[in-house]
Amino acid sequence: MFAATDKDLTRNRTVELQNVSIPGPAGAPEIPLPVLSPVGRAAGAPVFYYMHGGGMIIGNSRAGVATVLDWAVDNGAVVVSVDYRLAPERPDHAPIEDCYTGLVWTHEHAAQIGGDQNRLVVTGTSAGGGLAAGVALLARDRGGPRLLGQVLMCPMLDDRFVSSSSRELDGEDIWDATSNMTGWHTFTSGGTPASRISARPGRAYSC
Repeated sequence: MFAATDKDLTRNRTVELQNVSIPGPAGAPEIPLPVLSPVGRAAGAPVFYYMHGGGMIIGNSRAGVATVLDWAVDNGAVVVSVDYRLAPERPDHAPIEDCYTGLVWTHEHAAQIGGDQNRLVVTGTSAGGGLAAGVALLARDRGGPRLLGQVLMCPMLDDRFVSSSSRELDGEDIWDATSNMTGWHTFTSGGTPASRISARPGRAYSC
């Protein structure tokens, strides 16, 4: 999985990069949070809080963030990307707790990084899409940051493998059905599969 370099992210000095590390959940290591701000963006900008893909088992905070940075450049927004712990060494609940901790920090420090805590959007790709949905549910259930919205890109949401689409691409491309099953197995070992976490009646969360 491609991870962008500082040169890639700063885009010929048109984007400012701040490498922040924050305290992790109790007993966990610090969480790296690269903060990306287009030069010249207005204060009180929207904030995209991004979770990378990689099937819960590979990747880092710089993987895939270029797509979200495109949105930030086009809309004068700030991007914060979270480097969560990976399975199998750290299965559920470690990744989602890291992501939620980073979200709370981003909300509390939005003004400090040039953002508006009332215009905070969670987003993620693949595994990160599933984590973004989970973070939104945690924010709701814990009375945490009130989100403007969520953008889930090909989200990894269902560990049951009962649909035909979850099985039809075995042996195809770089991430197939077997890869998906491996990712879910390593993520949920000792934890709670995401498909067993249900939203409260009357509240819908979608991309």
